[in-house]
Order: sequence, then structure tokens, then C-alpha cells
Amino acid sequence: ISIILFIISVLAQNLGILWHIFSFYALEYVLHGLTYLIVTVYLVKLLVYKCLKKTISYYRITSFKIYPLCLMLGLLLPVAVMTFYFVLFSGNIFVPKFDSTKEYIEMLISVVFISGIVAPIVEEIVFRGVLLKYIEDKTNIYVAIISTSVLFSLVHLFNGKLVGIDFYVLIIAGTIAGIMYGIACYKYSSIWASVLLHMFWNIGGIFVVTNSKEDYGILQYIINSSNVFITGGDYGMDASIISISGYFVVIVVLLFSRNSNLKS
Repeated sequence: ISIILFIISVLAQNLGILWHIFSFYALEYVLHGLTYLIVTVYLVKLLVYKCLKKTISYYRITSFKIYPLCLMLGLLLPVAVMTFYFVLFSGNIFVPKFDSTKEYIEMLISVVFISGIVAPIVEEIVFRGVLLKYIEDKTNIYVAIISTSVLFSLVHLFNGKLVGIDFYVLIIAGTIAGIMYGIACYKYSSIWASVLLHMFWNIGGIFVVTNSKEDYGILQYIINSSNVFITGGDYGMDASIISISGYFVVIVVLLFSRNSNLKS
């Protein structure tokens, strides 16, 4: 099932990328995101109905709903992490320069729409939807959350070649973030609880903390540190000890918050 879901997501992503053959003044980025989402949803439904003989809702892929606590935590987490960097680490604010308005719009659509909205929905459908429930049925929720979280971190290795300490930092950070999303999904019996957390964290990527200038985001805070635990290494601030601490805080809040939807 893991392999099938991986193939589905890769296929959907690459079909979306095909739109970049054309140049529609950044519209190809929108079409990329929509294709990625629609193809994934269609193929996952096919897998669930035809192969697994279940309903979509069985895998916690429910109708859209906003969960206030997850909405609040989703908004606060990136703000708190960014504030922590600004207060405790010296640095300089840098506004990336783009060669044209078109490039700037493409970057915004890529960060906010594809990475910030579409990718979290797709990843939550795959990892906290089908895969989490499937493994839970075979074992238990603890094994399911940990194993899907490890797989979630490993998938992010495809975003770049990471070696040495950068590799281990990403695995640790990705696993803990996955546990955070898994707990949210399980507690509210819906992927939309984890989607909210995931979505706001990714959208927060328009504000970048780094130790070198990059052609990315609308605002960057260039900190005076090369410590991999502070910067997150080659993967960026998502894998930093500051972000990891934020994930832990959210996990604790979720675990100790009261919710009638929590199933024993």
C-alpha cells in the first residue's frame, strides 16, 4: 500500500509538472497544482473503493471542516518560531529580488498554492488518511503514527541531496512533524485537522530564516549562524531545533486538550 500510494503521488505530481511545457504567464503553476490534487484524489478513491473495498470516510478523509484548536495552533506555530529567531538570533532582513513580475508571481503561486495548500492536502490524504488507518488496522495507532511519520520524513529526502548531519536532522524533524500531524488527525478523526496545521506551516514558508540569501519567499531573515541545529542545515528552518521544539509544544497541547471526537 505504501508503494502504491507513493506511485500515485509521484504520478500525479509529474502529470502536473507537464503544464510547465507551456507558458501561460504563471497560469501553468495553477494548473500544475490543480492537476496534482485532482489526479491524487481520483486515484486514491479508486484504490480505496476498488482495492481496499472501503469508503473514503473510513480513512478519515471527511468533508471539509475547520477545527478551532488546529486553526489556532496552525497560525501560532510559524509565528512563534519566526519570533523566536528574531528575538534570540542576530541577523539582517533581506527582500529577495526577482528579474520580473512574472517570476515573482510564479514564486508566490508555487509557495502559497502548490506547497502551501495542495501539497498538505495530498500528503495528509496519503499519510494521515489511507496509510495511517491501514497500518492502524493491521497493528495499532501507536505503530501507525510512528511508522507513517518515519515514511513521511523519508519522502522529503527527494527534495534534495542530504548527507551527514543534514540527513539525520531532517529525519528527526520530519518524523516529529509527522507525529504532530498524525495525532491531530487521529484526535479529530479527520485529515482536515492535520491539513490545517500542515497548511499554515507550509504557507509560512513565504518568510524564510536562513544563513545565506536565496531566491525564495517575500522576506528573509539572514541569521549569523552556521550551526546546523539552528539553521536546519540544507533542508532549512523546518528541520531546526527551534522548529522541532515548536512541533513538540503542539503535540503536548493536542494530547492534553479536551475533545469529544477522541476515540479510545
